[in-house]
Amino acid sequence: MQKIKFKAKCPYEIGDKIQFEKGGKTQTMDVTDIITQVSAKTGDITFILELDGWYKLNTKLHDVKIP
Repeated sequence: MQKIKFKAKCPYEIGDKIQFEKGGKTQTMDVTDIITQVSAKTGDITFILELDGWYKLNTKLHDVKIP
């Protein structure tokens, strides 16, 4: 098993309301959890937001706005 260290600052906080487009419609949801995904190979850091307790949103795949 490889051990890695990383330092990341997420631009979102639990409780923030965010907007994103899904299926041509603008959705507004609350951030209920933040998952940090780190690549051991490249060091690339991705934030995945849990919204309204069930929906997972990858911040690299969607344009996320704070209303």
